[in-house]
Amino acid sequence: MPRRSLALLATAILLLGLTAPAVQAKAADSTLDATAASALCDTLFGDTFDISSSEPLAACQWDMSLINANDATHARATGKGVRVGDIDSGVDLTHPDVAPNLDLAHSCSFIFDHDPTALPVEMANGDCSNKAAVQDYSGHGTHTASTIAAPINGIGIAGVAPEATIVAIKACTHVGYCFADSVAAALRYAGDLRLDVVNLSLFADPYLYYCGNDAQQRAIYQSLQSAARYAQQRGVLIIAAAGNQADDMAHPTTDVISPDWPPDAAVERVVHNNCKRAPTELPGVLAVSATGPIGIPGYTMNIASYSDIGMGVVGVAAPGGDYFSATGTVQDAVLAAWSSTDDGTFDFYTTLSQFPGLTVIDHGARYIEINGTSMAAPHATGVAALIKQLHPGWGPGAVSAALQRTASPLACPAGWQPLFDGDLRLRCQGGGGKTSFFGSGLIDAWAASH
Repeated sequence: MPRRSLALLATAILLLGLTAPAVQAKAADSTLDATAASALCDTLFGDTFDISSSEPLAACQWDMSLINANDATHARATGKGVRVGDIDSGVDLTHPDVAPNLDLAHSCSFIFDHDPTALPVEMANGDCSNKAAVQDYSGHGTHTASTIAAPINGIGIAGVAPEATIVAIKACTHVGYCFADSVAAALRYAGDLRLDVVNLSLFADPYLYYCGNDAQQRAIYQSLQSAARYAQQRGVLIIAAAGNQADDMAHPTTDVISPDWPPDAAVERVVHNNCKRAPTELPGVLAVSATGPIGIPGYTMNIASYSDIGMGVVGVAAPGGDYFSATGTVQDAVLAAWSSTDDGTFDFYTTLSQFPGLTVIDHGARYIEINGTSMAAPHATGVAALIKQLHPGWGPGAVSAALQRTASPLACPAGWQPLFDGDLRLRCQGGGGKTSFFGSGLIDAWAASH
């Protein structure tokens, strides 16, 4: 899912030709320092959201304000003592909003030398002594890790659980492929370590849906299910992104992107309920859909334009961002840390001078506005860490139940209609506190910490 998350900006900006406020003309490129970015965000969000922390970029963190991941909540719980696995593209080992809470000793790369999309430097084959292989050459893993647990240190942003410990478990390559063998190995490793919770902002390549009537797909799905079960039996709560296909997973109809490797191998195929996403639809996994900045006047859709949904599949909703949906700016996405060794995304985004604050530099460290369910899941993972700190004896089922029980119900959008050709979310179902779009509702860090 990493590469799919980044593609959302290219679609929104380059194809839709959207523009930002008049301040854009003053920017030589998109990059702002923390002071300028904070001032812009205060103009956009100050009338709607309180500042969630003392961090320099807190004014841009509408996402943290929306879920009450703020100073009041952190006076009760910070995630201290909770170990969170981030199964992703690794992390920037030097980023000041990741490194302080990183358990490098247990971080590990499960990129194998037979992976056709990987850089040689990423390949460790599960040899956890090779710490250099954990370095993030994408940026995606750095973003998700900082959303979970960026410390309150006077630099950049604050995470949902700013004192939780991050274990970076690399299963995705620099170009965003997260092959099933790497994902399964990463889940088993999380179980070996008996981590408290893991975040998977991905789907396991090469299939979006694994169908039971195909022997190869069935075998791959079963291997992932076995790995997830092993982790869960050893106390690990698994949280996963719902996906960015604007699809209804409870009523799947078509899959046009599988297999996504080798190149040009994808065929359009009919899929039904015998076809499942992984890890999203693995038993016991808490799937997270994405919202935009709920509360901005005129923004009533709430569900992000790209977010997958599904009754009985989506457990909760969380801020994933949605470019231009509420304020008409890229700040409607989620701002978080980015790697210094990315794939060129940051440098490319800096050329988009009409979108100031799309990229931000603070204390020499990179931050970027990105949206996707990849961004929603780590918010839920962070809240799970808060719950686990307060209830260390609870198992994964109890933590998941608390996360859902304390969520704020969201109603189906009034008069919902698909937003564009190819939007497969034909209707929003449910009521009385549980819907196909938002599950039990929007996560709430303050309520969960009580």
